[in-house]
Amino acid sequence: MLRNLWSVRVQSRSLMPTLQCVRRSYATPTSELLEERDKKLNELNEAVQRCMADKKTLEERSAKEIATQRDYAIQKFAKDLLDTVDVLGMAKASIPADFHTKESIKKHTPEEIIDKMTNLYTGMTMTENELLKTLKRHGLEKVDLQLGQKFDKAKAQSVLSKEIPDQPAGTIFTINKPGYALRNRILRLGQVGVVAEKRTFASHVPIKTDGSKTTLCFSINDKVGALEDCLATIKAMDISLTRIESRPSRTEEWDYDFFVDLNARDGIQVNKVVDGLRQHTTDVRILGPDGAQDSVPWFPRKMSDLDTFSEKVLEMGEELSSEHPGANDPAYRARRADITRMAKAFRTGDPVPRVEYTPEENAAWGQVYNRLTQMYKTHACREHQYVFPLLEQNCGYSDKEIPQLETVSRFLKDCTGFQIRPVMGLLTSRDFLNAFAFRVFHSTQYIRHPSKPFYTPEPDVCHELLGHAPLFANPDFADFSQEIGLASLGASDEDIKKLATIFWFTAEFGVCRQGDELKAYGAGLLSSFGELEYCLSDKPEHRPFEPEKTAITEYPITTFQPVYYIADSFKDAQEKVRDFASRMNRPFSVRYNALTQSIEVLDSKDKVVRFAKSIRDDMKTLTTVIESLH
Repeated sequence: MLRNLWSVRVQSRSLMPTLQCVRRSYATPTSELLEERDKKLNELNEAVQRCMADKKTLEERSAKEIATQRDYAIQKFAKDLLDTVDVLGMAKASIPADFHTKESIKKHTPEEIIDKMTNLYTGMTMTENELLKTLKRHGLEKVDLQLGQKFDKAKAQSVLSKEIPDQPAGTIFTINKPGYALRNRILRLGQVGVVAEKRTFASHVPIKTDGSKTTLCFSINDKVGALEDCLATIKAMDISLTRIESRPSRTEEWDYDFFVDLNARDGIQVNKVVDGLRQHTTDVRILGPDGAQDSVPWFPRKMSDLDTFSEKVLEMGEELSSEHPGANDPAYRARRADITRMAKAFRTGDPVPRVEYTPEENAAWGQVYNRLTQMYKTHACREHQYVFPLLEQNCGYSDKEIPQLETVSRFLKDCTGFQIRPVMGLLTSRDFLNAFAFRVFHSTQYIRHPSKPFYTPEPDVCHELLGHAPLFANPDFADFSQEIGLASLGASDEDIKKLATIFWFTAEFGVCRQGDELKAYGAGLLSSFGELEYCLSDKPEHRPFEPEKTAITEYPITTFQPVYYIADSFKDAQEKVRDFASRMNRPFSVRYNALTQSIEVLDSKDKVVRFAKSIRDDMKTLTTVIESLH
């Protein structure tokens, strides 16, 4: 046995020189191979040099041809303009030198002046016609805009809007600047005035009497008895006022604007009030309750108006449905009642009431917290992942106890101006969205029943603080949320339904694309570990976020969503929502004044001018900052 092994070993050693020779002969190139390789390298090098030279020649030739074409185009256009210049010179020459100054004109008779002015007008008309012909030869033509024509956003922009009794709404009543198109492509939009919708109640229109408000806005001049006359008119109708507020008028024609809230029986009574007020002032505007035709639904104008939402909840809160896990738990129901009473008593300017959570409630929070935070690392969008550690550092986020809303609210206000306001339960879509216009988020403070920590049939503090709150600290998401809120102010019931659906598929169940991956940013996903995993899988359908299509999509509320809409970014979603809102049937635009924390309705030329001046001042500041950076 040993011998056999040794003989094999000897044979292996005897083969080694042979193998080494073969490897050496293979690895050592011959002179012929080297020469052939060098020859090919030289040929390739020469080919590269020729390509580089051809490329340079082509670039120079192309640049020369482009310059020649540009010069030719300019030369042709300039040559065509010479005829226009000639006509303009003829028009100017038709006015003698002794008509060039005020003193010399006085020496002539009215007939002579009229004759020269007629010649000048004729010459200017010829110049305009000749210029338009020249522009047309080069593909530039006026956009067809006519008085009385239906306003088309693709052809013009509205720079003025007012009610005109004998003209249909949405038609052009004046043209400030014409629009131009270059070879059927809009080069400049026209600037026109558009007839506004009439903002009064239709006669004999019934209005819901469920406690909803009607707000009247009227303007008066500062004279003795002016306000008393208006209030006496309302009092004579046996209508009680719930609020009256005065502000300096934003128009030059009036001194003060007054806003009054009243509860009217129906549209007939409101019309009588309006007719009575118009005996003392012609400027009366109506912001009506939901359901009133030809009116604008009431909406909050200042932060304290949100106090009216405190008792307007749809369901849950203190009362629980039979399907709720805590429906048959008297202690849980009593606990909920205590928490909702604090929310009911909250008013604007108050600190959010502190809730001393029980060990059982903190334990339920901890289970949800640990389960979800493990998934955030791989499933949540990068904005949520960026903010969450800051909440742990600044707001006490941990699995040990439930953070206090007041602490989180102060943190959000420092980041983006958003605030949290406690609420008893689910609000109507209109009230919930209206609050976002003020950068206010209504949040519950109670937590799900401890027997089922991973299930809740309603929004609770886990949903609010883990799902919603982190992204309100992101500036782009905060802007996006406020954009939906501003669009909801004064919107019709139909548009509110569409905006609520958009909110559902974005802020609640939104998915975004980040790089090559899909990530969740909706609060309904970020507070549900089951749907958080499901939404990013290949089981549901993923569609691009398009507000027009998203707004009319039906959705389930008790099962996972079959469809999710993908946003490219929060800023892109905001611009799309803003564009969607611009096409809503609302006769005015609004802006949020962060200094006064109030809503300004941009429904008159004076208000728009004031807004434009504020933008101009901001642009001056921006220009100064940019210049200082160079």
